[in-house]
Amino acid sequence: MLFGNVKRRLHRSILSTQVLTRLFLVATFGFAALGPAHAREPDGVRRDIAALLRSSKSLRIGIVGDSVAGDLANGMRKILQEGGNLAVVKFTKPATGLMRDDVYDWPRALETFLGKTKLDIVAVMIGGNDRQAIWMKGSRLSPGTKEWRAEYRRRLARFMDILSKEKAKVYWIGLPPVRAPKMSRDHKALNQIFRAEAKLHGFAYVSIWDVFTDANGRYTSFGRDSDGTRRRLRKNDGMHFTIPGELRLARTVAGAIGRDLGETKSSH
Repeated sequence: MLFGNVKRRLHRSILSTQVLTRLFLVATFGFAALGPAHAREPDGVRRDIAALLRSSKSLRIGIVGDSVAGDLANGMRKILQEGGNLAVVKFTKPATGLMRDDVYDWPRALETFLGKTKLDIVAVMIGGNDRQAIWMKGSRLSPGTKEWRAEYRRRLARFMDILSKEKAKVYWIGLPPVRAPKMSRDHKALNQIFRAEAKLHGFAYVSIWDVFTDANGRYTSFGRDSDGTRRRLRKNDGMHFTIPGELRLARTVAGAIGRDLGETKSSH
């Protein structure tokens, strides 16, 4: 009986040590040694990024959008710094979107930016702040309604029309899943609009949804980096990206760009 009690205490001690070790790794290094696996970066993405880094083309890549686009820009600068002919130009404004021209007039700002900046590629990530009502001529259009979607598509088309005037190849990056279920559902609905409008404008659409979900398609704060190590990819707000998350996001986008490299012309 005494021996059985010792075994149970030893077993509990081992489990406690494992749990404490895992918590320490998460808190200190941002990754977990235990837990369910998440999809590793496909080999094709690695090859496409390698092709982009080795490219002899001199390319200026503009990153446009809100604070999440800022995360993308940070990651792109890190992973493309070895490419001697590649430059990342960041043009982002946190807490903005296509709904409130009185707060920040994105179409006008975009026109001014593109008029002053020569780019070969533009990657756009915006819309996370657009989950709000639209006021038109004294009437309130509730988010998600038929009238709201029609007006939002009109505003989105205006924004994309400005991009279409440029010679740069445009990549529209879909919104990621987030911790809040309702917000994730809204992001998924917005992505449908983005994908359809991007197709009409001849833009490449890059979905990042599955990169930041678990095996069951649900939001997860953790995921595998390019080396297969499980790390924390999202910040505590459940929306923005940690440094490993920025890198994973950037590698997904850079992979799409590298895959199309043959049809991308340099303006230099």
